Amino acid sequence: MKTIKRLPGLIFAMGLFLWAYASAQAAPVCGNRDKVLASLSAKYHEEPVAVGVAANGGVIEVLKSPDGESWTILFTYPGGPSCLVASGDAWQDLAPKLTGPAA
Repeated sequence: MKTIKRLPGLIFAMGLFLWAYASAQAAPVCGNRDKVLASLSAKYHEEPVAVGVAANGGVIEVLKSPDGESWTILFTYPGGPSCLVASGDAWQDLAPKLTGPAA
């Protein structure tokens, strides 16, 4: 009998948890590449520092502020929008690893 009385409270708590989880899974921010780059430059002084082509023909870019205080990874779909994939702070460049006879 105690379980039946507790069931509405458990269902409410579970619903609250699922609602919070769904809210955390925000839709990606996408738009015209030029506008996205202009916005990131204006707000965070971020500029592209690395670029690559994905297997599906999309372009992935890493942008960062000059001081490395902020960074963003941007994916541009072939013929489509550019979407923010990730962003953060405290970017650190790594020294390239030397290979070959000079290493």
